[in-house]
Amino acid sequence: MIPQDVRAALEAVSLNPAVTPDDVWRPSPHDVPELHEKVVAEILRGVGKARTDDTTVPLGVAMQGRAGAGKTHLLGAVRGRIQREGGYFFLVDMVSGKTFWESVALALVEGMGRDAIGWGTQLRTFLRRLTAQLGIPAEVRDAVAGTKPVTREHLDTFVRALRTRHREVGRDCQDTARALVLHGALDFEAQDVGYAHLISEPGDPLGRTAWGLTPAIRTPQQIVQDVSRLMALTLDPTVIAVDQLDTLFAQTSTAMFDQDAGLEDAQAKVVGPIADGLLKLRDVTRRTLIVVSCLPDTWELLTRSAPTPVGDRFRQATLPDRIPTAEIGRAIVAKRFTAAFAGPRFAPPYPTWPISPEAFTDAPALTPRALLRRVDRHVAWCRDRDEATELDRLIEGADHVVGASGPAGADHGVGASGPAGAGRGVGAQAPGDPDTCDDVRLRQLDDRFAELVASADVAAALDARTEDEHMPTLLAAGLAAWIAEQAPTGASYKYDPPPGRKPALHGRLIEVLDEATENEAHWCFRAIAHPNAIAATARVKAACTMAGLDRELPQRRLVLLRNGPWPTGKRTTEVLAAFDAAGGVRCGVVEADLRVFAALRELSGETPSVLREWLVTRRPASSTRLFATVLGDSAGATRAATGQVSAGGEADARAGTGRAAAHGTSIPLGRTTDGGQPFAVDLESLRRHTVIFAGSGSGKTVLIRRLVEECARQGVSAIVLDPNNDLARLGDPWPEPPAGWVPGDAGRAGDHLENTEVVIWTPRVNAGRPLSFQPLPDFTPVRDSPDEFDQAIRSTVEALAPRAGVDRPTKLAQQGKAVLTEALQAYARSGMVGLPGFTEFLAELPDGVSRLTRADKLAQDLAETLKAAMVTDPLFGGVGSPADPGLLLTPSPGRRARISVISFVGLTSDQERQGFVNQLQMALFAWIKRHPAGERPLGGLFVMDEAQTLAPSTGQTACTASTIALASQARKYGLGLVFATQAPKGLHNQISGNATTQFFGLLNAPAQIDAARQLAEAKGGRLPDIGLMRSGQFYVAGDGFAFVKVDTPMCLTHHPKAPLSPEQVVARAGAAQLRPERSHLPDATAVR
Repeated sequence: MIPQDVRAALEAVSLNPAVTPDDVWRPSPHDVPELHEKVVAEILRGVGKARTDDTTVPLGVAMQGRAGAGKTHLLGAVRGRIQREGGYFFLVDMVSGKTFWESVALALVEGMGRDAIGWGTQLRTFLRRLTAQLGIPAEVRDAVAGTKPVTREHLDTFVRALRTRHREVGRDCQDTARALVLHGALDFEAQDVGYAHLISEPGDPLGRTAWGLTPAIRTPQQIVQDVSRLMALTLDPTVIAVDQLDTLFAQTSTAMFDQDAGLEDAQAKVVGPIADGLLKLRDVTRRTLIVVSCLPDTWELLTRSAPTPVGDRFRQATLPDRIPTAEIGRAIVAKRFTAAFAGPRFAPPYPTWPISPEAFTDAPALTPRALLRRVDRHVAWCRDRDEATELDRLIEGADHVVGASGPAGADHGVGASGPAGAGRGVGAQAPGDPDTCDDVRLRQLDDRFAELVASADVAAALDARTEDEHMPTLLAAGLAAWIAEQAPTGASYKYDPPPGRKPALHGRLIEVLDEATENEAHWCFRAIAHPNAIAATARVKAACTMAGLDRELPQRRLVLLRNGPWPTGKRTTEVLAAFDAAGGVRCGVVEADLRVFAALRELSGETPSVLREWLVTRRPASSTRLFATVLGDSAGATRAATGQVSAGGEADARAGTGRAAAHGTSIPLGRTTDGGQPFAVDLESLRRHTVIFAGSGSGKTVLIRRLVEECARQGVSAIVLDPNNDLARLGDPWPEPPAGWVPGDAGRAGDHLENTEVVIWTPRVNAGRPLSFQPLPDFTPVRDSPDEFDQAIRSTVEALAPRAGVDRPTKLAQQGKAVLTEALQAYARSGMVGLPGFTEFLAELPDGVSRLTRADKLAQDLAETLKAAMVTDPLFGGVGSPADPGLLLTPSPGRRARISVISFVGLTSDQERQGFVNQLQMALFAWIKRHPAGERPLGGLFVMDEAQTLAPSTGQTACTASTIALASQARKYGLGLVFATQAPKGLHNQISGNATTQFFGLLNAPAQIDAARQLAEAKGGRLPDIGLMRSGQFYVAGDGFAFVKVDTPMCLTHHPKAPLSPEQVVARAGAAQLRPERSHLPDATAVR
């Protein structure tokens, strides 16, 4: 056990690597200015221009950075800097392209209630500064600023002075000026009148008249313009930051893809309104800098697809992809640890303890989020094992372990007694009986929780006058506990902390579906207890806007909490009907649930040592009626409903991976890059085909090999086309275990080599193992069955007709086909076999074989045409084993699977290869129709490397049509196709479009990177670092999941850097024919 002070210090560490937009508004003691100093300087230059010049509009700033680079944290730092220098800051969560102006207007209203430096809120600060110019009495200034009750006379005095000093602005914006004062007033009814005006709701006409507002309702765009013009009168600059574009674009693209709509439709619905809105926002505001925070891919999509030149109005500022230096990485952690350790008054040996200073040499390989996540995992490991151990390395998989005592083969970073990279133990004591101690502490926590529930007073959260203050803190406590209770599921959640004054929402749960694209699912909560119909309506409308409620975006949900009936006014009924139609949920909230949340809030403040374990085992938040109703099924079903799993970038690809097949068979293909969770793909999902987009050095060949090997281990045979001689070693053992293996791979390799036979075929190379197409089968087995014999004849004639030139609808061709049929029937009944013999039979056609008058002449022409085909195409009826799919896919007795590697060493031109593949695919299609997989999850694999040469996106090859036909039809018979290419747009779109599972690896050429990103966007994904990925890393999208970033393992069979030479391939294939049945396999024990 570790000392109590050390445990208290570790318990105090809460790194929260994934901040939420609400964190922008909180002072951060963790800011490291050096991390983003260049981007901050660019923003501050724009702010300076807005402060000093009201005649020109400064260029906006497009702040771009990959997921985890610190964009949201940087906005918080900018907010603090702006406010300290007297400016205003507003954050727009762009939740819908349809409600751009509503979102901006509501952001300004909400932002007014946020704290500022000086007079409390930004609204009060603004009103104090404005009234100081107007020469009005102190009593009026206090009333307008909201520190004393306001009257109609106070408002009239304020507006007269405003119109006198600023004639044009006062005239145009007088209603909005009155509404801002009322919004900040002490009187609740006055607040409702002002709030309704600011969100463009009609509100109470009598109330408007009573406070001097005109009947005209301002549009959201006019509200934004009014507020900006009024704030500019104080001569202080404003920053409006637009966030959440990545989430919006990802959600929209996914939804449109699921509805089989094109990406262009999704872009037209979202990109156009947002681009137009950004340009107009810049035009209608005064002394204002617009900052857009997004991923590079999002900005590229916005500028490329927008109908307006939005890119010309913004400067681009890019955050570094990685932490610049080890010193900055050390400072990031030290600042957080210093703040955490201050509470328990713990003095660590050095500022970053228990992360060794030497570990930060790895920091430049990580984003800030990835660094904090790695540190957080180590701290959690220390807490869970009651052992404080220093971490020597940050990069898992290449960690230097000092003094670790875990068992051999401890997997992926955490062993039995220490994480990968763990070094010296600190402060260890002799352990007692931890299970007994923990049980006692859990029972003590049960008692304490019961006490807190019994004593909780939650009446204020259900009171319309105080719900905005009390309900958010209770929901935040409940959501935080609910998230902790989901830890065993592996899903990634976060929640919005309690918001500012008068919020549109009282709580938000966020599930991270795809961290690389910042795709998320939201559950928003808003309590509305107000009995007044107008007030309730305004709150519903604001909540819908802030939540982005939209039937077309199922990832966004809004739950309205109300005990008792809703008001029945006409406007309220209309708004609630629209809410219900958009997918909103209305439910009550009982006091018992709120008391649980209040108790959890208190427990969190007390930070008992076993709180995490207690939450997981007791699940108090999940057991509440509210969360059981709203989150019980929805959260778990989100991934299936949206086609997502957590993934990407340095994503939390935690919940899964491809789902386990119904038959319990799946293909393990590595681990997710950040969460380190196992990643697997359903065997059955491979029926719906796979495509791999990856360039040189990506690990594409290794992935192909591992996929084929793992399928073979499941009893699935494969035909593998090998254009580059790097797949012919699929039966070779490694001389020694390679570095890229994961625990258990040695056993898997032995199992594969022992039970899989690998056969190398060399079409047109007789010295190897030649392969040819024998169009004439041996008819002996079916001669005694008239129906089967007739079917075999017709099938053979159809295969021969194109070669004999009688497949056309002309009269002469049809006569020739009739002679061909009659001649083949006679030849088959005679017991003779083989195409050469048949051509001789045709050349000297016996009497009586055909009923046609010109049969002799037609038969001679057929014979000559078939002989010419044999000369020009040696594969047609030539030397070698028949290219029978049954032979290629059927293992010998005692073997589980056969891998037939077809080498192209004898097919020297693309035309020859395409012709061979065309014939093979036609034969394969005919064979699988007769031999479907049935109930088996997968009947076989057909693997095509360099697939763009077989079915290119432009033009036609000899095998384009057969490849497309096979891709569209093979799945129903259980044959899975695997296409691999270095040119994403070089492959025919009907091929990639028919592939459910898609891998994206490292690409080098800018054109190919752009093509891959466009393909990913069509599936609702992003590839932010496709040009920077390591070998063996792939983004994967597939059946039931989207864009998981995966580290794939090394293949099970020997794969040196250099491929075999053509001579080596031929020699290997030829030698195999001379050995006994099982002797072509190398010694399987070599890797055991």
